[in-house]
Amino acid sequence: MIQDKSKKGLMKTFLNYSIPCIIGMFLASFITIVDGIFIGNKLGGNGLAAVNLTLPVLYLLLGISIMMALGGVTLATQNLGAKEYDSARQRFSFTLFLNVAAILVIVLLLRLFLDDVVCLLNAKGHLQGYVRDYLGTMSFFYVFMTTNIIFSSFIRGEGKPQLSLFFGVAGNIINILLDYLFIIKLEYGMKGAAFASGIAVLIPFLLGLFYFLRGRSVFRFVKLVFDCEDFKKILFNGFSEFIGQVSIGFTTYLFNYVILRRIGVDGVAAFAIIGYVAFIQYMILTGIAQGVNVLVSYSYGARDLDTILGFLKLALKSVIVVGALSFIISITASEGIVRMFVGDRSGIVEIAKGGLRIFALMFLFNGYNFIASAYFTSLGDAKTSATIALLRSIILLSAFVLTLPLVLGDIGIWLTAPLTEAVTLIFSYLCIAKSKSQLFLK
Repeated sequence: MIQDKSKKGLMKTFLNYSIPCIIGMFLASFITIVDGIFIGNKLGGNGLAAVNLTLPVLYLLLGISIMMALGGVTLATQNLGAKEYDSARQRFSFTLFLNVAAILVIVLLLRLFLDDVVCLLNAKGHLQGYVRDYLGTMSFFYVFMTTNIIFSSFIRGEGKPQLSLFFGVAGNIINILLDYLFIIKLEYGMKGAAFASGIAVLIPFLLGLFYFLRGRSVFRFVKLVFDCEDFKKILFNGFSEFIGQVSIGFTTYLFNYVILRRIGVDGVAAFAIIGYVAFIQYMILTGIAQGVNVLVSYSYGARDLDTILGFLKLALKSVIVVGALSFIISITASEGIVRMFVGDRSGIVEIAKGGLRIFALMFLFNGYNFIASAYFTSLGDAKTSATIALLRSIILLSAFVLTLPLVLGDIGIWLTAPLTEAVTLIFSYLCIAKSKSQLFLK
């Protein structure tokens, strides 16, 4: 996996893994962005607000699957680094089983209690129908969407990130075409948007399934053996990522709750647009983190400590660049970005434009925290990783979103995320500094 351990060699390996991950995650986010553009221009603020209200459900499912994927692939790639191929394949099959079982249970509960979930998401009045149509339709496709995360992680884990990227590109092309067909031409509304996304995720799912069924991959389906210790390790290693995703859903719920009461539906629509911008940057950071996760896990399994720190340094430099570019683009092109989603709807434009310029400060800090959490996951230090995730995603964010608006007014809503990431960065920096000294002492 890692042939050349010189500075240039590490950079080449890092880019070979990270760039396909970055592009793949960007394309994954692009599905959501395209949906938002079509929904915003065709259905307006109500459509955007409805999608945003369903995000807590999506992030719960993503949290489970990313936890399974990163927890499982961390163990499996450590096996590869130690040349333990049978154990690696067993952990691949076990991880996939755990993910499918967990998602099916949640989807079943969602279908049984759909109306209750819609009410719980604060969808009232005319928004209720929008949310029910979108969430009810998407529920049939969530198991395929989340299985793609498992497939993608293990394809990258065996050294083929470009193949995972190809599968993602195929799904995105289909999604764009179906969005235009179902939303614009056939005017199927929120159900059309959900069907477009759902059918699109079936493409990479089928490609990934065929890839692993051929029997030519390093990771293969083997006879399933339930291993209680592996079950604990997978959950433990990926728990910080689960906390990170679920907490995004939880805090999105809090944001929606506060904004609905302070600003109204236009405010939630504006927050949805800001969320789309943040989602692009977030998914790029996820791509970098997934790329470095595989490399650090492999190096840790091989006990190559200098290489671990080399990849960490490259990842941190990368997210700093991404954050700076995201901040500059958000500040200079805020009005154009907002109008891309809602056209000339002036009320939403003014709220979203002003909010984005403040919220964008977050991009300067969150990349460091993101990589810090992924780094500790790769080392099997789930406790530190989870602490970072809890600070930035639940503890500080929840406290600030409930208090800052009371002190600063509406501006406090948009300042919540930047302040949370800035405070967490201090803790992350101290943890990484301590980790470096301990690694060299081992």
